[in-house]
Amino acid sequence: MKIFLLGSALLGLVAASPVQNVGSHGLEDIGNLSNTISKRLSLSDTRNQLRECRPVTVIFARGTIESGNVGALVGPPFFNALGLAIGDENVGVQGVKYPATVLGYLEGRDAEGAATLASLLEQAVSLCPLTQIVLSGYSQGARLVHHGVAQISASAAERVAAVALFGDPYNGRPLPNIQATKVKTFCFIEDLICKNTIIADVVHLAYSIYAVPAALFVTSLVDV
Repeated sequence: MKIFLLGSALLGLVAASPVQNVGSHGLEDIGNLSNTISKRLSLSDTRNQLRECRPVTVIFARGTIESGNVGALVGPPFFNALGLAIGDENVGVQGVKYPATVLGYLEGRDAEGAATLASLLEQAVSLCPLTQIVLSGYSQGARLVHHGVAQISASAAERVAAVALFGDPYNGRPLPNIQATKVKTFCFIEDLICKNTIIADVVHLAYSIYAVPAALFVTSLVDV
């Protein structure tokens, strides 16, 4: 019942947001819309809870030009849905600090950001031996997850309970070191970013509607 109500609320959020007024623009609109939603709903765009060692630790990489270290378009709705499903007290979120620039997206790789994600995952493994690790990312952040997990140890990979990716430019590619059954990718058929192009249209800004399905997927793989 809670999940149903949250789904309705999130659909209302999408309807209330200025997405429908954006039109066909480029990657910079992701950042502009993210900032607008963050101010309107007072959603925290910065999360640094890795050291709290909660039962579930989500390591999240935001999309291009989003604010803070988790952004506002996808991260917070997903965290809220997961918190409602398993209890806010059971979910800790750690954002990945990386530039998330348009240039970084166009270059196809952010080596420093990928290394940061891998380091955060290794820290979670070392500091929190009982936490269940969830990796997630939106847009350029989803691609960062691909590059980051390629750098982790086998023991760290075993600690990853689930991966949820939104608007992934590498849609369809397997994640290095991670079992396919632990991975769920959410991509609109119409989203050209999911075809690894450089065209970000209005549909790429609407992934908050997948917050509840993503939370349910993660919930099915963690034990809380």
